[in-house]
Amino acid sequence: MSADADGDDRDGGADSAAGAEATAPCDRCEMSIPVDAAQCPVCGYRPGGYSPRLLRAGEVAFAVAIFGSILIFVGGVTRLSLGVPTDILAQAAVVTPYTAGISGFFLYYLRKKRRATPTDSRIFGRDS
Repeated sequence: MSADADGDDRDGGADSAAGAEATAPCDRCEMSIPVDAAQCPVCGYRPGGYSPRLLRAGEVAFAVAIFGSILIFVGGVTRLSLGVPTDILAQAAVVTPYTAGISGFFLYYLRKKRRATPTDSRIFGRDS
């Protein structure tokens, strides 16, 4: 570190800040904890709430619903039947954009919830 005659630190304290860890208040106990902590070391709060395997299964289910909706939509619009009566496929194609949109919303929500940390209250619209 370089200091001038007045003892001022000219490099802005970069050496001391490099070892410091970013902290934020826990959403439950308001204690200052590391931002990247998966669970609050003070109160034990874990925002995921459920099993990560269950959240992952939900993500996969909604992704499959989106993929299936897109296939049905394309099949209904192009009249590609693949053994299914085209009238049924065309009627189902009307609903699939809504199904894909709703499934996409839930997929996004579950993905954010699975990756949430105790300091991420802004993800779900709450301001600390």
